Amino acid sequence: MSNYMICFSKNGAALGRKILTAAPQENSGSAAPAEACASVSSASSAGWELTECFGTVHESLADWTRRTFQPGNNLLFIGAAGIAVRAIAPYVREKQSDPAVVVMDEKANWCIPILSGHLGGANLLANKLAKMTGAQAAITTATDVRGVWAVDSWAKQERLTVANPSGIKEISAGLLQGQTKKLFSEFPISGKLPEGLVFSDAASCDIYIGIHRLTDRKQEPLYLIPAALIAGIGCRKGAQREQLDALFEEVLEQNNVWQQAVQKICSIDLKKEEPGLLLFCEEHGILLETYDAETLRNLGGEFTASAFVSQVTGVDNVCERSAMAGSQNGKILISKMAKNGVTAAFVLDEVKISF
Repeated sequence: MSNYMICFSKNGAALGRKILTAAPQENSGSAAPAEACASVSSASSAGWELTECFGTVHESLADWTRRTFQPGNNLLFIGAAGIAVRAIAPYVREKQSDPAVVVMDEKANWCIPILSGHLGGANLLANKLAKMTGAQAAITTATDVRGVWAVDSWAKQERLTVANPSGIKEISAGLLQGQTKKLFSEFPISGKLPEGLVFSDAASCDIYIGIHRLTDRKQEPLYLIPAALIAGIGCRKGAQREQLDALFEEVLEQNNVWQQAVQKICSIDLKKEEPGLLLFCEEHGILLETYDAETLRNLGGEFTASAFVSQVTGVDNVCERSAMAGSQNGKILISKMAKNGVTAAFVLDEVKISF
């Protein structure tokens, strides 16, 4: 996630610099090319890029929007809401991928989320910016206005992926009408349930939190998926992306596991430049982490040993051991499976969810 601001006046630029100064350090952002903008503040540690779209030389609004309007980003327009609406209109696609877009006037009177308020986090962002600047957050989504729990906003907060966003509307509409919605979770949840929610079993729930997909339901629940799995991958030299895909998808399908539950791929460092593995990770949008043979050998636990793998790599098992190496406090959920020179195993990491 990256954070981008654009302003259209000197007063707007002054407000932008105030936000740069006040923004929390942990939000990391990228710096824009200096030649593209009239002025880009160099406070990258604050996690925001500030573009001044005025003066004689600057990056055009159209180019800025095209560059920054990407899934997971936060966009802040300091200026008129109409400018923001016209700028983003050609790029708006769907709520599960559109970035958060917020507008502030240059005097910081109002802070208005105009796109992706819940799933993108624009409402949360508007509230944070309002606290930084003294502005009034103008939240317009019905659940927030009426004080009703918003499932998509909470999912964003808890880093849960919504597998079927079309189901959000039914949950929110029901809660707004005073209905009770049933929740099931594969993992412990701390805190008090919001009004309108009750715990239930998987067979009758309206909201399912977990890594598995149900196969015996006529009407699917709303699936909220934590990134709880680490996949360990081993492969022969020259293995093709298609070979990796075939085993990866087969294992997930056989175990009714969502791909969105996989947070990263782990392997031995001998494979860190393997073209097929790199392409596989890139196309799935999953981070690759690798570990040296000594680190893998020193892991405690029971693993599926192979003399051949030990001879080639210096460790008796790559997939299970590397998945465990990438885990904080996990356990093997799916043991080593092999096909066409590729091995895969999955470790279930610790998951913390709270209200």
